[in-house]
Amino acid sequence: MRIYLAVLSFISFAVFADIKNTPPELADLSFDELMQVNITSVSKKNEKLSAASAAVYVVTRNEIRRSGATSIPEALRLVPGVDVAQIDPNKWSISIRGFNGRFSSKLLVMIDGRSVYTPTFSGVYWENQDYLMNDIEQIEVIRGPGATLWGANAVNGIINIITRDTSETQGGIASFASGNELKGLGEFRYGGELSEKANYRVYAKARHIDNGLSTERESQSNGGKYIQLGFRADWQRTDNQWFTFLADTYKNETSQVHDIPNFPYFDDVFGITEGDVKNKGTKLGFRWSQLTGLNSEFYVNVNYDYYDRQEFKFSEKRDTLDVDFQHTMAPLDNHELIWGGGYRISDNELTSGLLLSVDERDEKTKIWNLFIQDELHFPTLDFSVTLGTKIEGNNYSGSEIQPSVRGSWVPSEQFTWWWAASRAIRTPSRGETSSTINANVHPASSVDPSNPLPTILQVEGQKNFEAEQVDAYESGLRWMPTAEWAFDASVFYNKYTNLRSYIMGTPSMQVFGTQPFIVLPLLLDNNIKGKTKGIELLLTWQASPSAKYRFSYSLLDDALEDTLNNALSESLITLAEERTPRNQASLWGSFDLSPQIELDLRLFYVDKRPYEYPGKESVDSNINADFRLAWHLNETVELSLVGRNLLYSSRQEFVIETWPEPSEIERSIFAKVKFEW
Repeated sequence: MRIYLAVLSFISFAVFADIKNTPPELADLSFDELMQVNITSVSKKNEKLSAASAAVYVVTRNEIRRSGATSIPEALRLVPGVDVAQIDPNKWSISIRGFNGRFSSKLLVMIDGRSVYTPTFSGVYWENQDYLMNDIEQIEVIRGPGATLWGANAVNGIINIITRDTSETQGGIASFASGNELKGLGEFRYGGELSEKANYRVYAKARHIDNGLSTERESQSNGGKYIQLGFRADWQRTDNQWFTFLADTYKNETSQVHDIPNFPYFDDVFGITEGDVKNKGTKLGFRWSQLTGLNSEFYVNVNYDYYDRQEFKFSEKRDTLDVDFQHTMAPLDNHELIWGGGYRISDNELTSGLLLSVDERDEKTKIWNLFIQDELHFPTLDFSVTLGTKIEGNNYSGSEIQPSVRGSWVPSEQFTWWWAASRAIRTPSRGETSSTINANVHPASSVDPSNPLPTILQVEGQKNFEAEQVDAYESGLRWMPTAEWAFDASVFYNKYTNLRSYIMGTPSMQVFGTQPFIVLPLLLDNNIKGKTKGIELLLTWQASPSAKYRFSYSLLDDALEDTLNNALSESLITLAEERTPRNQASLWGSFDLSPQIELDLRLFYVDKRPYEYPGKESVDSNINADFRLAWHLNETVELSLVGRNLLYSSRQEFVIETWPEPSEIERSIFAKVKFEW
């Protein structure tokens, strides 16, 4: 019944919107204009979206606004082929083309070209990226490898969040929101001029998120409070020279509920433990761009990132300095050459806690790279081919070569066929090379009937852990047969080697407190290989000047095997394969009900996640819905009502690999008022 009502709502609002003689205020861009949007994430230079030889989707500023997203993960739900699941009210799992988890190791995330990927666990702390959504120009999402230009960990995809130039954010914005789950949201931004060619903006954002529910629908302590402040300045010193300065600082406190092994061992193997997580950090950035000729540009990027994370599982501080440069030029007719390099040094201080320990508290991660890429154009054939490679080294697994070749045929602005073959490497993390994790406790005699003692499973990192590798092959097309219809399709086949595996070490007896345990070490290795394949579709229909629909569908099929099969192989392969849905689909309708009133409805389907953590149930498939209704009172004031997960009062979205107790995500409704001047 919920599904029928949701579909009926789409049809009725479509009819209502269509009969209104309203101006085309629905979108900032027509299909044709959208195809001409400049993107930078595919080739590390400005190029038209229509000509990009990759599976790329751009979440525009208007789409972010109309979705009602208050955070970056919420906006990423709009992207075809991206798997976004909320673990609990303050944590997210996000991946592309499989291998989802709390830390999705095969996804590179950047903000204005600066990597926010942490080397501790190979992933992203999404709760530390709480930017003002009004200041995001667009989110460029590449499904597929991009390591030739972007380097480490751009294995299955790239997400590049690009913020707006300060010349476009003059004046002020203030907004306030409150609801049952989003208890409070306050945002402020003001932009002005420093001189005729220099502009700035400052912003502040604060959020308060309510606690969630357990899978037994009892209250959990896992809410959060966030605050982030920032500054940006852009200065055009001359007609061919630009400078950008960035600074952000944040502090957040979140609560967590953990289903952790009991130490010392009592009758209950697991105990529910609550503990706060305190985060704070600072990000600084500087960019210098210089036109050195008619078709030549050089830039230097310098970024510094510091965070301090304190929790009972472990605590860590990390300082990271990134320096990279790039030179783009056209040495010959029909050639576009890009070359450059970079160096990253990251200093980590990790303090052992209840569930994770390290032998040495301090460790440095060093990564360097050099790359070159040449794009050749054949104008008479409407064809181009791009050849490139990157040499990258790190202090974990040594040096790696990551080549790629891409091609595109663009006979008109309405049609593009592209293909690509590439190799990408995932750099090992500190957690995989030098840490020990108390992953699980089994009661006496449960692992070995002859053993009268409880057993601890300890995951031990190995210094010789190698880089994971993918060889990827993909192709796709973009077709706009009429001004009202647009179609985007891609297919891919990925072949993985050296994926993370476990082998059993030699058991020993250790005493924790006064209780003796049998410790069974699980040594990390690289024995899993496999393949994934799939399709991704997007169909967009501008039904009328005031009604627009977007339908997306993605299919993922994976098959992994352990070349050194052991008793743990099946559980580890299941962990990798069964936490990503095989099928996903969504239908998003945007309607201008009048020149002042906007309505957005989104219906989406997520297939089951059959993975079961010991003692926890898997996640069933589901259909759910979101909406946003906005009323523009005048040019200054906007009122909106936003609803999330409307078809269920609460439901679980994800099973995390270890530690946190599973949560159900509740239906959320909030009201928002925004002032602009």
